[in-house]
Amino acid sequence: MNKQGPDKIDWTDYTWNPISGCKHGCQYCYMLRMESRFPGTMKPAFNPKRLHQPLSVKTPSLIFTGSSGDMWGEWVDKEWIDDVLDVCTALAPQHTYQFLTKNPSRYGDFYCIENGWYGTTVDGTEHTKKNINDLVYWAQAGMAGRFVSFEPLLAPVDPDLLGIQWVIIGANSNRSAKKPPKSWADTIIEKAREKDIPVFIKNNYGYPERIKEMPSNQSLNPTDKSAG
Repeated sequence: MNKQGPDKIDWTDYTWNPISGCKHGCQYCYMLRMESRFPGTMKPAFNPKRLHQPLSVKTPSLIFTGSSGDMWGEWVDKEWIDDVLDVCTALAPQHTYQFLTKNPSRYGDFYCIENGWYGTTVDGTEHTKKNINDLVYWAQAGMAGRFVSFEPLLAPVDPDLLGIQWVIIGANSNRSAKKPPKSWADTIIEKAREKDIPVFIKNNYGYPERIKEMPSNQSLNPTDKSAG
């Protein structure tokens, strides 16, 4: 696992990749840079040597599970996901596991674990237009909460956030990428404020105000992260 913090993924404590790789083919994906250096990085794979890594972290922590791919893609074997969820619930239940996918309907194939936060990506393109609706519909029983990551925000969105408990906003991290307008984030923030949903804006967006709010639910706040 990789420890996170400032200048990394600062809405989590660790990243964990027992399942890696992706077939979505998003041209903005940071993993493409890794693929150019290390061919085969994007190939879906199960990494059994990483499976029990959360057991080495004794302090209850936030663990972003699957940061180097989409472990909920249709191409991922059910047995792989079952093995990961077994670790989350039976072997290292002290942690909170954050899942993120562009394929939220796959959540419906599994029981949503009580110490899991279930998220989906919305980037403003047609490809992710239905993701919030699918997330709310398929991620239900047992889960701690649902969140939406608007990263990278490539176009303006006017989201319906009913059933969402947390919002993350970020930009395309590629060096040549144009920063999104402040107004795009403003619209999402306004929608979130209407429903008292905490908002976390990543540094890469360049938003003039520092907003790094975490849900007050203790299942997503074991290390006492607070609003900035």
